[in-house]
Amino acid sequence: MFRVALRGAALAMSGALLVGLAATPSNADSTISVTLSPAYGPVGTSVDINAPSGLSNVTQVKFGSSAYAPRTGPASDADVQVTVPSDATTGPLTLYYADTTTTSTQQSFTVQLPTTSTIQSPSGVTFPGHALVRARLSAAGAAVPDQQARLQRRWRGSSSWHPIRKAMTTDSNGEVHWLLTPRGTADYRVMFADSTGYLGTTTGTTRVHVLPFVTLKVPSVAPILTVTVLSGRLRPVPTGGRVTLDRRPAGGTWQNIGTTKVGHLGRFHFRETLDSTGRYAYRVRRAPDTRHGAGVSRLQHLRAVQRSVHSGMSGPDVRALQQRLAKLHYDVGAVNGTFGFDTQHAVTAFEKVQRMPRDGVAGPKVWQALAAPRVPHLRYPSSASTAGIEVDIPHQVVYYAVHGRIQRIYDSSTGGGYYYTGSDGTTQQAITPTGHFSIVYMREGWVTSKLGTMWRPAYFNNAGDAIHGETEVPPYPASHGCVRVTVPARDRLGSKLYDGLSVWIY
Repeated sequence: MFRVALRGAALAMSGALLVGLAATPSNADSTISVTLSPAYGPVGTSVDINAPSGLSNVTQVKFGSSAYAPRTGPASDADVQVTVPSDATTGPLTLYYADTTTTSTQQSFTVQLPTTSTIQSPSGVTFPGHALVRARLSAAGAAVPDQQARLQRRWRGSSSWHPIRKAMTTDSNGEVHWLLTPRGTADYRVMFADSTGYLGTTTGTTRVHVLPFVTLKVPSVAPILTVTVLSGRLRPVPTGGRVTLDRRPAGGTWQNIGTTKVGHLGRFHFRETLDSTGRYAYRVRRAPDTRHGAGVSRLQHLRAVQRSVHSGMSGPDVRALQQRLAKLHYDVGAVNGTFGFDTQHAVTAFEKVQRMPRDGVAGPKVWQALAAPRVPHLRYPSSASTAGIEVDIPHQVVYYAVHGRIQRIYDSSTGGGYYYTGSDGTTQQAITPTGHFSIVYMREGWVTSKLGTMWRPAYFNNAGDAIHGETEVPPYPASHGCVRVTVPARDRLGSKLYDGLSVWIY
């Protein structure tokens, strides 16, 4: 029933009468009810006009005010076929008869307007970044609202398009948008559907490159001539492939160290051994593939140190040691590049927590442990919701916490377990009591008792047990039952200890 002809309006012969497109009827219009099939369409659409009778003498049809179309099919009393002319406008139709009479239809025909569309997107995002894909639909330069749009995707290297996300409707500006988190490089386009008043169209293609997110973990300090593990992760997880490690010494150029496979969880590891001290920068690169662009990690820096450092030594490696210990919350005192009393006890505390021999010397094993240390945790963080102390007897350290998080770790010595004669003449065992306590009172300066002297004791029970400073804090349990810290450490604790402060001992 539908015949589409893109030719312009022309004259048509109906019987022996030729009617021009500019002919003007000589009588007033009447109105007729007809059925239009279809009731809308673009220029060139073949339209069937159906009525019970009276259509055999129709010679042409006017669309709007000045667009004429001749009858195109054979004569029929109940059917007229015409082709929508190029200058047709939306509105009722006017039927022209061979006797120059006219009749208007009660039904309107809607001329679908052609549309144009555009699409925009970022050229690339680093996973798991977002990409905003926007498209706009217009007709004759004006926005087209309320038009349904569907986003389609085609993976890089594929020829197939697939719809993604739910369909959207253009807003008052003729725009639609989708916020995506793409996992791979792909092409996108938007298909706008037909509506009664507008033809649909498809945008051009935009490509969003997805760059992999590459992370690299490098210890801040590592000894030379020792295997150091550098690890990282690639996201999204690839189906295979390799990554490349580059190294650049301070003041030098990049050197390719090697490549390694990426594991099934996107993780990778490099084993690095340096033969000279100094500062080095590292990066990991991932070559592009069919699904992702090239990726590179942020620069990571490492200081290679040569010697085991101990009390009395100084230098940049000592400063690096102090900075690393301080970052891990160990009480190092001043970060000054000199391995003194405080640094020795900080190293000892670190060795205790790492379950290493307690000699207070930063040898190769300490340097290696500093790169990936065992991290202690509070046993009772809720009791330190404001602030609190925990005494870890097995590890012989004291944790000072604020808001449930460890802020400082102090070297300590608790009850030695030996027997001694108490102030009342009885035999007692040197055991630090366990349980939940709180600071009950404190005294300043040196306080002397029958069992010895204490610096600035903070008593946590009424039996005389206290957290206090002591000139000797050996790396093993040695006190009568108190909790010893060094004198400088007790001074740095200072006002952090106050009446009512929670103290857990376990």
